[in-house]
Amino acid sequence: MNKLSTVVWLVVIAIATFMLYKVKYEVQALKTEVAETTRELEQEKQAMHVVAAEWAYLNRPERLQKLADKYLASSDVTVNQIAQIDAIPFPGQGALASNDTQQEFKPVSVRVHR
Repeated sequence: MNKLSTVVWLVVIAIATFMLYKVKYEVQALKTEVAETTRELEQEKQAMHVVAAEWAYLNRPERLQKLADKYLASSDVTVNQIAQIDAIPFPGQGALASNDTQQEFKPVSVRVHR
């Protein structure tokens, strides 16, 4: 009986050693993966800072004004160019559209369920 218990304990110790070895390398692989993901995240954060800086640089008001003056052939709005919103012919307006259908539309804030 003593030899049997010794063999059983040796088998248990061997299995435990194997499992510990396996878990150790799984943990090392996960640590490596976490470190890689953290490094990639830091690179993405840095890239986002660069993009934000470029966006701020490109959207300077004086630069945009120069580009507008150079590429847009616009002039100041005159009083004759201002009209009522009802004068704009939107698609679907006319005989088919009635006041009843106009009242069915609600603002998005009313339609969103919270």
